[in-house]
Amino acid sequence: MSKKILSYVSPIGLIISCSIAAVLLYPVFDKWVFIPVFVLYWGISFLITLKLASVSCIKNWLQKPIGKIRWPVLSVIAGFIPLQIFLVNLHIITLPSALLSIPFVLLNPFFEELYWRGFVLDFTFTSKKLSSLYSSILFVLSHLCIWGVFSYGNRNWFLLGSLVIMSTVWCMVRIKTKSLWWCIISHFFVDVFNLMVFVMLNLYIPEQGYITALELLFGPIK
Repeated sequence: MSKKILSYVSPIGLIISCSIAAVLLYPVFDKWVFIPVFVLYWGISFLITLKLASVSCIKNWLQKPIGKIRWPVLSVIAGFIPLQIFLVNLHIITLPSALLSIPFVLLNPFFEELYWRGFVLDFTFTSKKLSSLYSSILFVLSHLCIWGVFSYGNRNWFLLGSLVIMSTVWCMVRIKTKSLWWCIISHFFVDVFNLMVFVMLNLYIPEQGYITALELLFGPIK
């Protein structure tokens, strides 16, 4: 199978493999299942990037951003979309949970942006509009099909709407600045403000927007 075909199917393979892992590991690790699934998700996506792209591509994606000030401003605005979630739920934040969150909010933006707005954007369609659409659709589906296995917050229509907006912005910013740095910074803010680890542990559950149809696929969350 050619590298081009592998590039197209790799996001689907990533989603399917991590979704299966989440289903199989959930009975074993219970609420802590997000830890091994994240490690697997980061590892597979990074290995795909290294194998099908190159170290020089990664260095190129991490170069100093160029372009007008509107792009970093747009990135910051996108990063603050979930700020209200953070402010309304300050009472659930404890020191142990905050400390647990640190490695995830630091590592996840790097690995996800490297794969979705780096590799997928550059190694699928020649048209940036098509590759942006492809990247964004599968990025949204990854949250439903991987994290939605065990997280109420990832079975939520409002989350999906936010992901569509943020992914579109990040694709645009990556293209215009020729760098991933503003995407990574914006993604970091998103993971902090949407209480990423708290959502994975179901310590924060959105009151509205639950997608009941996913229970047919993954069953109810314990």
